[in-house]
Amino acid sequence: MTKYDLVSIVRPTADDSLVEEIHKSITEIITTNGGSISEQAVWQKRKLAYQIETFNEGIYSITTFEAPPTVPSELDRVLKISDDVIRHKVLKMES
Repeated sequence: MTKYDLVSIVRPTADDSLVEEIHKSITEIITTNGGSISEQAVWQKRKLAYQIETFNEGIYSITTFEAPPTVPSELDRVLKISDDVIRHKVLKMES
């Protein structure tokens, strides 16, 4: 399995329960496809370097996980259709 980092930015108007719900859906996608999560955390609300949609701030979160190569494309597909996640990026970590 390959190690990945998922960095996502949630809209700043989201409450804690919505952020937890997004984390649960990410966890579910990874674990049902044979992966495992080693770390998942919310950094905090931060000012964005540039405006995304109409937002100047965002809630950053990071998930470190190991999974088969098919999982990042599934995460990308699900997070693209989410209205609450304004940006995300799955990064493959070096071995």
